[in-house]
Amino acid sequence: MGSMVTYYMGRVAKGGQLDSEKIIQAILNPKPIEWWGKGWSFFDAQRYHIREIDFVFAKLSKFHPEGEVVIADPDAKKEAIQMEPNLRIASSTFIYIPKYSGIIFTTHPNHIKEHQFGYRFSHIISNTYDDFFVDCTVNLISDLRTFAEKLSKLKGIYKINAKVNPPNPLFGPLWKSLKDYVDSRNSDSMLVREQAGDDAPLNTDLPMHVQKVVSQINTVPYLPPEPLPIGDAAILMAADGYGEGLVQGYQEGRERVTIKTSETNRNFAFDRDPDPVDLFDEACAIFDRIEADRHMEHGE
Repeated sequence: MGSMVTYYMGRVAKGGQLDSEKIIQAILNPKPIEWWGKGWSFFDAQRYHIREIDFVFAKLSKFHPEGEVVIADPDAKKEAIQMEPNLRIASSTFIYIPKYSGIIFTTHPNHIKEHQFGYRFSHIISNTYDDFFVDCTVNLISDLRTFAEKLSKLKGIYKINAKVNPPNPLFGPLWKSLKDYVDSRNSDSMLVREQAGDDAPLNTDLPMHVQKVVSQINTVPYLPPEPLPIGDAAILMAADGYGEGLVQGYQEGRERVTIKTSETNRNFAFDRDPDPVDLFDEACAIFDRIEADRHMEHGE
């Protein structure tokens, strides 16, 4: 095994007429995009079917459509600039696994950061279908222990914002009621915004709920006596990778703190140049562990 790199974990949210097969086809046959003079597209895509599970292994690459390289000429003792069309700048390895709505990917310093990967991936998918009734978003999966630790330091929560994309048919017990509501409205997504005044914080037990999820045992899920309020449920759904969430509050001394679910992301180390099946096996094991740890279930 070669050098190790970090692989980040996320979920791919689909909207409109977009489905998993269309995402796979867009990865295999993408329509490149241009962003600030640089090209972006998918390369070296391969489709696999292992243990009755489909997945695609590919690279997201950033390239210069009109690149230049410096050529050294020892005889003339000179250097010259030579045009090199579509010169690659940086590349990110990824695997898309529809079974989990899951995606894992690497990043590249200064060129492809976590959020940039999600934006460019989604843009290419949408562009491949000419943005016609398709919506694609990559949401990172939170590391709940880190998220819980950050929330525990807040003395009060004054703002909760979340955009969620409930999965189907998977659900988490703490946000099942919110998923059922969104499904009953025949909606792909939902925005939640709550903000308290300056005199008192929101009436929320979100830090306690997140800590109890972290502390629950494998055989017994944490289930509060009543369904969680919409804002709390939306943050937990986002933390599971089905949306984006933001919590704003105060620490000691009235210091304002903003905590995003995407900033405490789940990741793991693996080979920089992996065997696709080995990387797939590792990713599946971690996705399965996330579902088991958070007691996520499949509905009808």
